[in-house]
This record gives sequence, C-alpha cells and structure tokens, in this order.
Amino acid sequence: MPAPDLGPPPPSHALERPLAVHLLPALVPAAALAGGVVIVIDALRASVTISAAIRAGARCIIPVLTVDDALQARTRLVAGGTKQDQIVLGGERGGVLIPGFDLDNSPLSYTAERVRSRVVVFTTANGTAAMLHAANAARVLVGSITNLSRVAGSVASDGRPVHILCSGTRGEITLDDCIAAGALTEQFLAAGRQMVSDDSALVCLQAWKRAKAEGIEKLFAESRGGRNLLRLGFGPDLALCATIDAIPVLPEYSPARGDLRDCD
Repeated sequence: MPAPDLGPPPPSHALERPLAVHLLPALVPAAALAGGVVIVIDALRASVTISAAIRAGARCIIPVLTVDDALQARTRLVAGGTKQDQIVLGGERGGVLIPGFDLDNSPLSYTAERVRSRVVVFTTANGTAAMLHAANAARVLVGSITNLSRVAGSVASDGRPVHILCSGTRGEITLDDCIAAGALTEQFLAAGRQMVSDDSALVCLQAWKRAKAEGIEKLFAESRGGRNLLRLGFGPDLALCATIDAIPVLPEYSPARGDLRDCD
C-alpha cells in the first residue's frame, strides 16, 4: 500500500476510448467495470474451451462459480423442461475432471458429438469466477489467443472503456493470461485506444512481444498454468491455446440470461 500521507494523484486529461488491463479480478471492483466492455481471459484453458464448445454447436454455456452451483443449475434446467441428456456438466478443479461431471476443461473434449444442441453447465477454478465478476459491465466477451482477431475486431469501433480482465490462478497473476492480454493490447493500441496510467497493460504488452519473438507455446509452457498442463498430460491443449485465431468465435456473456453464446 502507498504511504498514508501521500497526496492525491495529479490531474490527468480524459482519455479517448480508454484501455485498462486488470491482472486479477481482485484488483478491480466489480462496480468499476459497469458501463464498459470487459474481455475476460483465462488463456489456459477456460476461454478456449468455451470457444470450442460454441464452435462444436453447444446451445449455450452457463458459467457457474461452484460445483454445487452446477448441480443446482442442472436441477433447475430439468425442472424447466430440459431433458437431462441434453445437459452437459463441464469443468475442472486442479486441472482435472470433477467427479460426476461429463467433461473436463480440455477444449479438445468439447466435440460436436458431445455438446451439439446441448446446454453446457461450466465451472472452472478461475475463469468462470472472473466472468461472473464482470456481470455489471455493459458487455462481457471471452477472449484468448485462439479468437484474438474476432475479439479485437468486435471492439475496434466501440467508444466505451475497455477492460481486459485476467483470471489468474488461485488469486495469483499468471504469465499465460498476461501474454493473451498483451496480444489484445497491441491490437487495441493500433486501433487508437489509450492506456490508462496503470502499467498493467504495458507489462502485458512486453510479455506479448517476448512471446512473439520466442514462441507463444514456449512461453505458455513456462507459465504456472502451462507447467501444470504438461504435468497432467495436456500438451495438445497447450498447443491449441497458443495458436492464433484457431477458434474464431466470439463468446458473449449475458447476465440477464445467465449464459454464453456466440454474439453472431
């Protein structure tokens, strides 16, 4: 924390189309996101898995915070008339399948055979919590390396403040999220957005520049999340998550509906 006798910051001029990066949900109050466009990033792997499920034809994805929330959501869906075999429970704890769930958090598991025309109730250790944290925003998108161009293009002409919200891991900053946030930052700066005074966007931009020079997959593998995926045998997931525009869909979260769908 800063010195308690530190005076107020000097006045700053108003930014046109401001861009802020938040390295963890805990670093930005939910109320501060109200009225803006929030892009939630969980680079390894929730952002990519959600995109994969949408591309495979899932009817929608319902993000929930806990395992109990997922089970309750399934019960409500069945009570509302959805057949139980049309509901898929997906997600992870510790990177692996939750006992009793249908699918884990591997984007490669979300095939058309498993999810087409079905409702996916989805909970992960970090990504879904970040999405729910952004529920006050005017618009909530899910971004990653794999849908970089779709996200950047969708927001390019939007005059509202843009917030890139990194999910982190267990409340700690992760390199993989920073790399993806830096990729988006580069695109938004090229489109004329202006970074706020906080250096988080600049830090992420530098991480992205290093990833471009040394290889995205290589740097992902060096991250905490990447090391964990490799330890668990999810090397193919890591390679997919590091591939630019591999899954060019645009998941958008609607707090009113409580689900994610392709915004098209």
